Amino acid sequence: MDTFQSTLKLQNIGFRQVTALAGHERIVRVAFILLDHFSLTTLSTAMDALATGNLINGDTVYRISTYSLQGGLVESDVGVPLSSQRLAAEGFSHDAVIVVGGQRVRLSSSPLLRRVLKKTATAKGIVAGCWNAAFYLADAGLLEGQDFACHSDSRALISEYFPQLKGCTRDFVFGQRRATCANAHSALDMTLALMQELGSRSDASLVGEIKRVHQPKPSDALRSEDVRPAAIPKPLNIALSLMEKHIEEPLEIDEIASHVGVSRRQLERRFARYLNAAPNRYYLELRLTRARQLIVQSDRSLTDVALATGFVSYPHFYKRFKDLFGLPPMTFRDYYYANDCGAGRYALAANF
Repeated sequence: MDTFQSTLKLQNIGFRQVTALAGHERIVRVAFILLDHFSLTTLSTAMDALATGNLINGDTVYRISTYSLQGGLVESDVGVPLSSQRLAAEGFSHDAVIVVGGQRVRLSSSPLLRRVLKKTATAKGIVAGCWNAAFYLADAGLLEGQDFACHSDSRALISEYFPQLKGCTRDFVFGQRRATCANAHSALDMTLALMQELGSRSDASLVGEIKRVHQPKPSDALRSEDVRPAAIPKPLNIALSLMEKHIEEPLEIDEIASHVGVSRRQLERRFARYLNAAPNRYYLELRLTRARQLIVQSDRSLTDVALATGFVSYPHFYKRFKDLFGLPPMTFRDYYYANDCGAGRYALAANF
């Protein structure tokens, strides 16, 4: 058993063999330019999507920096100040530049910001604006011939300054390496679109997982309906729910089939058709997915994790976990919390 077989692989693909690409990733440099009274929620939404991309470890590492026109502390819309580097056109080189506006940001032309955005665009970088920051892309002449998104409160003002441009009511717009979004909520979708454009091709399947992390369904627990096909037989839904409810004390497959009211053979055929795995294999992968979550998100001992996910002995858990994730449980935890999950793979700027 050397990889996930079932539909659960979409939740785990980024966590498998997390050190295999160390030192061989594509580095993508992303700069956030913070305007006075920028939307803190918008910034954190966009930045957290990038950080989650680093955490689940595709082929791309996003290195994040923060800038402002004056440098130093920049006050957000809720009064929380954040540190930033002083913006300068000389030596400024990033794969993407995201200008973060907000409800309280006063819009006025900035020659320095205009030069930086033009320089980034000329170098084939992505230029983006959040909330009402489409104003600055327009001021740099980067929105000619295309729609832009901005907060409804700012659309009339931007249209007054730039009547030749066409604002739209969509939450975000991305095309020709220009991106704009209207609010904090749409900053996630815009950032994911940027990541699909900038990241390695093999990262594409991770974008859906990032969205699942940041826009979860009401239950905080692992829910197999998150990965179920849209149309699935009721008996199979019942079987999956039984598995979810019995992670710590797994049921026998025959017992599940009896609860569902079908034969074991019928249950196996439905698992194979809809979930690409036999029932016992899917059940094992479900339990190991829960184990991965507990290892990354809690400080429970690995023995406790093993027991909480239905393994009667730690050696058995150790082998199964290593088979699927490519690392022993302790090494897996150390990697995320001692090596790279901190400053390494999150790669946040030191001043943030």
